[in-house]
Amino acid sequence: MHSSYLPSRWVKSVASFVALLVLAVVTGNCGGAKAADLPDYTPDSNAARESIPAVYTWDLTQLFKDAAAWDAKRVALSDELAKLEAYKGKLADPKALKEALALYFDLHNQTNQITLYANMLTDSYSSNADFAAMAQKGLALLDETMAQATFIRGEIMALDDAAMSAAYGAEPGLETYRNYIDGLRRRRARVLNEDAERVMGLFGDNLWAEIDLNEIPSPAEDVFNAVRGEIEFPMIKDGDGKDVQLNFSNYGLFRSDPKREVRAAAVEAFLATLRKSENSLAAALAAQAKFDVELARSRTYSTALDAYLDKDNIDTAVYMNLIAAVNANLEPLHRYVQLRKKVLGVDEVHMYDLYVPLVASAEKKIPFKDARDIIIAALAPMGEEYVKVLTEGLDPANGWLDLYPSNDKNSGAFSASVYGLHPYVKMNYQDTMDDMSTLAHEFGHALHSYLSSKHQSYSEYRYVPFLAEIASTANQALLTDYLLANADDPAIKASVLVERLEDIRSTIYRQTLFAEFELALHTFVEEGTPVTAELLNKTYGDLVAKYYGPDYTMGENDGIEWAYVPHFYWKYYVFNYATGLSSGIAIAKLVRQGQAQRDAYLGMLSAGCSKPPLEILKGAGVDLSKPDAINLALQQFDETLTELEALLPQLEKQAQN
Repeated sequence: MHSSYLPSRWVKSVASFVALLVLAVVTGNCGGAKAADLPDYTPDSNAARESIPAVYTWDLTQLFKDAAAWDAKRVALSDELAKLEAYKGKLADPKALKEALALYFDLHNQTNQITLYANMLTDSYSSNADFAAMAQKGLALLDETMAQATFIRGEIMALDDAAMSAAYGAEPGLETYRNYIDGLRRRRARVLNEDAERVMGLFGDNLWAEIDLNEIPSPAEDVFNAVRGEIEFPMIKDGDGKDVQLNFSNYGLFRSDPKREVRAAAVEAFLATLRKSENSLAAALAAQAKFDVELARSRTYSTALDAYLDKDNIDTAVYMNLIAAVNANLEPLHRYVQLRKKVLGVDEVHMYDLYVPLVASAEKKIPFKDARDIIIAALAPMGEEYVKVLTEGLDPANGWLDLYPSNDKNSGAFSASVYGLHPYVKMNYQDTMDDMSTLAHEFGHALHSYLSSKHQSYSEYRYVPFLAEIASTANQALLTDYLLANADDPAIKASVLVERLEDIRSTIYRQTLFAEFELALHTFVEEGTPVTAELLNKTYGDLVAKYYGPDYTMGENDGIEWAYVPHFYWKYYVFNYATGLSSGIAIAKLVRQGQAQRDAYLGMLSAGCSKPPLEILKGAGVDLSKPDAINLALQQFDETLTELEALLPQLEKQAQN
């Protein structure tokens, strides 16, 4: 069987499917602005931003009236930071400690708004030098805020347990900051003497950073980016036989091309070109791993894994449990490779056969107006409060959304949290099914931030990365369930099933492969093994062979794929994607079971960082110290694969009629 066996009536079926979904939801009361009130617009990535109806761009005036108001606030904040100095050396006094923390977090909140405003402008107008300069000034202010508050951390950790306990009793307002204080004091044994701490700061110690560790690239990552920037890929032929320049941006597109000769040429050229720079890229990655390990050792951690997971209070058993559980469930992935061989009609499955769609994607466009209504209906199991806020955010008139691409806008999507206001959501929506899924994903982040901001103080509302990907993937799981429940046509159902398989393959299996590679990399350094390109290629290649199984044929250069992945510079971050989707799938099942389970999950979304993350997640019904959630997600992969296998013969019959 081949993907060309899909019936020609596919497009018509998708049109009917989307129309029925929209009809089902618009006959109910979704609230918010009516779709008919929104101007029509056809997405165009080459369009000038000014040509997009203003309602579809985010309203940054809710943050600052204009750049002049922003700059005035930035200058004022820089002056206000000096107020922290008055508390230096006085934090043994409970009242002074509470006041200092209140001032610090207020300044941090305002500084965060400064950086977000500048970054969102820069994201909208990527070539605007003035906005880029604003972003640099915002980052400098954030650095200044951190530097001015360094003494707070030191003085809190210097208090003995009796003094700290007495401080809570003497000043009840300190309870607001308990999780922050306890988080610092939990690691106070890792603090060095004053001179050593000064040196650690000079060398870029990030284990005590109070921002995302990956917001500021390390020197090794700078080298990696510089080497990447100098790599020149060859020309290849596209599907129409035209010469095109292969690059990092279009590699993913050509890797999934329906024509095998196109995708094979793209993957082989891409990997062979990386091999030419393998020694430089290996040196950069080895330097990053050595930096991670030495920072960990400087603070008396046994391993870098211990250090970077301890920062967010995550037990390393969670990381190891993920790897063990996935390794115990590789058979369904091997079956998936077998199915790809059969459906694609090839004798061997190579890396360039992993990304081509098994079934044709929907040609029918899904305009934002339709996607909005479908998402709202799909997330109905989350309850009235959640859906009310979701509907508000999805109404472009409220200014949360920056919806469409433009010629100077950065690619991708994200959600940015603004405490006390509302989240902002950036999209590059182009009317596809994948865009609708991304929209649901980003609003998972947005609603997580909204509920956390609503229920927690600023010091305790910023959830850690470990929890971040759960809310987004739970939304996607609920959307997929909704689409499957309303898909009567086998071709449509097959397409949705393939999307689910690819989500799990790329997010649980592939990211766990990455996590296993990252663990091996740091272990090499910790054991004193020289890290060379040859070693990295073999290590990564062995993992690819293990994960994809006996029906996968290794290519000569498959082992070099590690060399272009920026996530390996992100200090044990990638495992969060795998645990996030596993937890999201489990929670999507739980919230449909009843009010109690839904309330438990809403409690997680409202908790911020007010408790340890594993405790917060357990409150929602998921315990990642055990393999249950991982097993459940991979069981869903197995069941989805079985369902797809049963559907494919029906598609073949339809194609023959």
